[in-house]
Amino acid sequence: MDIDLDVFNPYPTGFRAGQKEAITSILDLREDGKKVIELNAPTASGKSLDLYVLGLVLSKKLEMDKVIYSTPLVSLVNQLEKTKEFSKMPVLKGKRNYPCGKIEDVMADECPFKNWYAAIKACKNGDEKKPGKPCCNCAYQLDRQRFNASPFGATTFARYIVDPSCHNACAALLIDESASLEQALVNYSTMKLPEDTDIKNLRAYVVEYAQELSSEVAALEEDIKGHQDDLGLMEKTAKTGTDQENIRQQMKYISKLIKEKNRLEREERKCQKVIYHIDHNHKYMVDSEMQFRLLEGKSEFSRLIEKLDLVILASGTPTSALYAEDYSIVKIQHPIPLAQRLVYYCPMGSMNFRDRETTAPKIANAIEKLHAKYHKKTIVHCAAYGIAKMLYNNLSTEAKKIAILQENPNERELYKEMFMNSDESIFLSIKFSEGLDLKGPDYKMNILAKIPFENIKDEYVAQRNQNDNYLRYNTFAAVDVMQAAGRCTRTPDDFSETWILDESWKGLLNRNRKKFEPWFVVALKDGSI
Repeated sequence: MDIDLDVFNPYPTGFRAGQKEAITSILDLREDGKKVIELNAPTASGKSLDLYVLGLVLSKKLEMDKVIYSTPLVSLVNQLEKTKEFSKMPVLKGKRNYPCGKIEDVMADECPFKNWYAAIKACKNGDEKKPGKPCCNCAYQLDRQRFNASPFGATTFARYIVDPSCHNACAALLIDESASLEQALVNYSTMKLPEDTDIKNLRAYVVEYAQELSSEVAALEEDIKGHQDDLGLMEKTAKTGTDQENIRQQMKYISKLIKEKNRLEREERKCQKVIYHIDHNHKYMVDSEMQFRLLEGKSEFSRLIEKLDLVILASGTPTSALYAEDYSIVKIQHPIPLAQRLVYYCPMGSMNFRDRETTAPKIANAIEKLHAKYHKKTIVHCAAYGIAKMLYNNLSTEAKKIAILQENPNERELYKEMFMNSDESIFLSIKFSEGLDLKGPDYKMNILAKIPFENIKDEYVAQRNQNDNYLRYNTFAAVDVMQAAGRCTRTPDDFSETWILDESWKGLLNRNRKKFEPWFVVALKDGSI
């Protein structure tokens, strides 16, 4: 397809090697009638720019009705939003990401007003003296307007899945970091069933439960409407400070009702998913905690792409074969010189449950020696909070002074900022193999202390292993290792060393060499500390 791609590139430096060819190949495949295309693009090959330019071409040049750039990683959507070069792609996140500017501790999905017009009217009536009139400048509504008005926009995958205004309008879906797509699809189909669920008659029970939820939602809607009508009257007659306080309390109460309605609606949607999967004989299990869980994501992917004209699955470590039946592949070669991204294997012992107490002191000592090579910011991938704590306890007193121990799962951004803003540190991290961009000269040392296998004794993992003969178990571990290895060498000018210290690595590689990308395998070396 003969299109001048340079006019769509926001960077004056132009494209990197392979980028234009990849975009052109995708457009040619689309012209040949291909619907699902995998973009295999390693770190630093510029897949985000590829998808951005592709989105502009599809929407502006080829006039597709709606092109949406999405990803399972919320951190990547936040990054896109802050990238000024991508400003022609408005970003819309889920309502729960937008705090209300008018009511404290309320998010946009709990807005007490019937619609934005009613909210603006209330702001003008009751908050004339407050600068900015918060409802007039509602961040969610303004982002929503920009997103809906543009033929090309970005949103979180979570929002895309649940919002009909997104997926019903979409013609082309561009999914960045698609390696975790199947796990996201399975998670969105997971449902915690009530404790009294009759598993032997699961479908009938879920149908009845869905009907009960629907009735509760209808009753709440009536209740909310009544309180909203009362709110309107209160706003018209308000005169005193006490009246304004009563209005605030009424709004907070309505927000609580809406929050509950949203929860019930989410539950009802999950019921419909469960019924669908039962009716179509898809493989699932109900675990001991009464969770309905799919054993594979193929059925959800089929539903995802059913009405789309084009789907792009972009990743440096693609897993498309797990869920996609028919797809074409476009590859970009790794743009970073091999000598700048070598991966060393130096086994300190096994970090499996039986041996980790013995191995942890050896790995802690190795971490200190490797960190001392550069005295910069060293990231250590620990795979589990217990292992991170164990390694921390085995560090020397001096090393503990610069160590950052990730302990609280709810404070990921805090730990990340602490690490990136430090002068020198050892970051004992968990689940930072994705969504972390450690480019520049400060990040020279990258360590895998534990191969990130799923818990093989977990009943869901065990059932899935029985179903697919350990395919996903090994694939996810391989992908996680490759993703972790790419955290610190992010551009062709970067340099970092990656060290694998867990001897479980050898077994994973020997059993699954074909699951590793060629650019990763060629970088592997034996090392010594």
